[in-house]
Order: sequence, then structure tokens, then C-alpha cells
Amino acid sequence: MRTIIHAALLAVPAAALLAACGGSDDAATPIAPVATTTTVSGSAVKGPVNGATVRAKKPDGTACGTATTNAQGTYSLETTCTGDLIIEVSGGTYTDEATNQSRALDTPLRVVVAANGGTVTGIATPLTTMAYTYAFGSGAPVSHAAFTTQAQTLATQFGLSGVNLATTLPQVTGTTNAYGDSLRALSRYMADNNRTLATITNAAFANAGDLTAFNTLYNNALIAVGSPVRVNFTATGFNLAGTGAGGGSGTCGVNVQGTVTANGFTVPLNVNYCVTGIAAGSCTSGNSSLSQALGGQQGIVGAANLQYAFSASCAAGAFTINLQ
Repeated sequence: MRTIIHAALLAVPAAALLAACGGSDDAATPIAPVATTTTVSGSAVKGPVNGATVRAKKPDGTACGTATTNAQGTYSLETTCTGDLIIEVSGGTYTDEATNQSRALDTPLRVVVAANGGTVTGIATPLTTMAYTYAFGSGAPVSHAAFTTQAQTLATQFGLSGVNLATTLPQVTGTTNAYGDSLRALSRYMADNNRTLATITNAAFANAGDLTAFNTLYNNALIAVGSPVRVNFTATGFNLAGTGAGGGSGTCGVNVQGTVTANGFTVPLNVNYCVTGIAAGSCTSGNSSLSQALGGQQGIVGAANLQYAFSASCAAGAFTINLQ
């Protein structure tokens, strides 16, 4: 009996040795990797877009999931795609905040999210679509990082500094928030000036006239909706020829602050300019060339109370006026 027990005990390490040396005929079953699933949820707002198709796709066009918005404009989809994803909203209808009329969404809304598991938020609005166009309209590769940078810049320009355009829900009815007021003002601007969503979301201020016109009309729209949102628009700049004062080596930063009042509402104004091409050392309030260069920003309808501050250096993101 002692001999049998001893043999049985020896059999255990022998079997283990055979397994370690591959002596078994049974092949090991590979373990399949677990796919990372991300839930993307959010809203399409222009006001809330009902019945729209939401498509998630990679920058190369690979489809990553679809959903449909409900009456509140919200959606949710799951995807196993990872990395940067474009969320595109098309079709559906919404009630215009300015006219209270039902309209079809005839221009897609876009936002970019980063899918790496868990839950992420993607709010698609005209402002996120403008940020998408500004960042990638020239053919630049789509990335969440580049989109976020442009969205932050655009938020500041629309007086929404600190607001994440892609994750903050705009409140456009009832008790509105600043984001919602901006969208309402855009709707008012569109209704009053025969603009479409396509012309808004693809807007580019290539010259002083474009910027001045939009500044004026958007301010009027803000006043019309009774919003106290601070306006701080910037753009890339333009050349101003024929002044007879250009070609100098001087630079002057000019900050214009004040208020515009109309229809019983007052809207703050804060715009930075960077004037180049003036004579060196002439960055003063008495410089007639500066007055001529800044003339393009006038024309705001209503009572304007503006103050000018001059500096030898220009603020980051200032609208550049190059005197030639």
C-alpha cells in the first residue's frame, strides 16, 4: 500500500512536467481580445432637432454607428471604434428660436469626440459646426485636439469663454443660458438678413467689411433677444491700401470697449485690433492713420459709448489691420 501511494505522488509532478514540455496533445485555446465599447450621447441643437440621423465615423470615413434624435434633440449610440470620431447630424426638423417656425435641418451639424471607452458627450450645434469648418475646411486632418483648440477660440469670440461647446447643452427656450442666447441671436441674424444655416456655419471673415457687417448685425440680434452676452469677435485680418500712411515699421494694439444700447437693451462690446504699417512710435490716440484704420468698425446701430486704449503690443487673437 505504501508503494502504491508513493507511485501516485510521483505521477503528479510527472504530469506537470509533461504539460510544461508540451507533451500534451491538447492545443491551448487563444483568448479573444475584448472590444472597447464607447457610448456617445448628446444633442443636436438648432433649437432641438427631432428625427435627425446621427452618424459616427472615423476621419477616414469608416462608419462607426448610427442613432436618431428624439423630440428633445438627444441621441445615444454605442461604438467599438476608438480614437477621434466625427459626429454628423443630418435631416430632421427643428423649431426656429427666432421665428417659432418649424424648419428642416438642411445643413449637417458636426462635432468631434474622442472615443476610448466609457461615455463621451457630443453636442452638435451651429457653433461646433463653425469650429469644424474653421479647423478642417481647408483639408487639414481631422483630430479631436485640433477641433477642441478651434472650438475654444470660437467660444471666446462669441462671448462664451470657458464654455465647452461640444459638451455644454445650450438652453434655447425657457430659462436660457449664454450658449443658448448665442444660438438664438444667430437665428435672429439669419431671419433678419436672409441668411441660411449653410452660410452661417461656413462663414469666413476675409475682409474688414465682412467682419464689421457681422459684428453690427450680430450685436443687433443679441439686443433683439435681450441677451447680455459679451461680444468679442476676432479674425485673421486684412490689408488696407490707399491710406497714404502705410508702409511703416510701427505696430499698435487697440482695445475697443464700451456698450451698444438699442430697444432698451445694452450689450457690452470688447474688440481687439492690431494695426501694422504705421510710423514707428506713433501708437497714440492722436494718430489720424489709426482713426482711419479703425473707421471700419464703426456703424453699430444704436447708441454707442466706446473707449479706446492704445498699446505698443498687440493682444493675442487681435484682428489685424495692415496699412499699405
